[in-house]
Amino acid sequence: MGHGVLVTGATGTVGRHLVGRLLAHGVRVRALCRSPESAAALLPQGVEIARGDLTDSATLESALRGVDAAFVLLAEDAGEAFARAAHRAVGLRQLVVVSADAPQGPGFDNPLFVKHVRGEARLRATALPLTVLRPGPFASLALQWAPALAAGDVVGVVHPDLAVPVIDPRDIAEVAAAVLLGPEPPGVRILPLSGPQALDVHARVRVLGEVLGRELKVARIAEEQWVRLAAGRIPEAYARQLIEVERYLIRRRLPVVASVREITGSAPRSFRTWAQDHLAAFSAPHRAPSFEEAS
Repeated sequence: MGHGVLVTGATGTVGRHLVGRLLAHGVRVRALCRSPESAAALLPQGVEIARGDLTDSATLESALRGVDAAFVLLAEDAGEAFARAAHRAVGLRQLVVVSADAPQGPGFDNPLFVKHVRGEARLRATALPLTVLRPGPFASLALQWAPALAAGDVVGVVHPDLAVPVIDPRDIAEVAAAVLLGPEPPGVRILPLSGPQALDVHARVRVLGEVLGRELKVARIAEEQWVRLAAGRIPEAYARQLIEVERYLIRRRLPVVASVREITGSAPRSFRTWAQDHLAAFSAPHRAPSFEEAS
């Protein structure tokens, strides 16, 4: 690695781990943060912190000066500002973006689908070498159940039988680190990522109960009830978009893939390992995390 890496989302569940991995390999890391003061308390020493916003191309242009690679999260503008800044960047030689498996075409106008489809297209248009990471749902989405489990032993969901190969965010970070530390890939590479097995909500809640030493249950609830329960955490429109994503995942049946092991040399972490490592999040009083914090 030459001049260094710009990491967006550096204080998130993926970004924090990626920053640590890159620093451990002697890479100069610059973190893009809306609030450098808050980020300084969360990030390790040695990280350069650049004030900026993923939807503001001017601050992105400044943050990209002097780095030769960037780790990109897609914001509400579906990568428009980042792509504009990347077009103008001098010395930028590689992009790694976190996207998602998303359908496209007529009938698929869900903003959560559109963001990833358009974001990938805009970053492809930069003509820079691009690695697209498409992880399955994050294991950390289980943090959304923490408020319910603080009040009782029942988790209410709309689709309890939806089985997905949830992935530990740390494995996504380690794949990103391996790509950034390796030879610059030519062209565009798509990497689907998954955990080691597909688990439905019943299975994940059972594992969580075993880790917590409690007998937990899952209840199927109506969509409208779930939207009302989520109202304190997320806007109604977003809640309905998430339910639509779940319906897509039921049809799609995301496969278990070997990419994590192939890229990093290590097996992906199990949901049980994630739960054991985050036991404290379910054992202490807390507010409900947003979906952005959980993912």
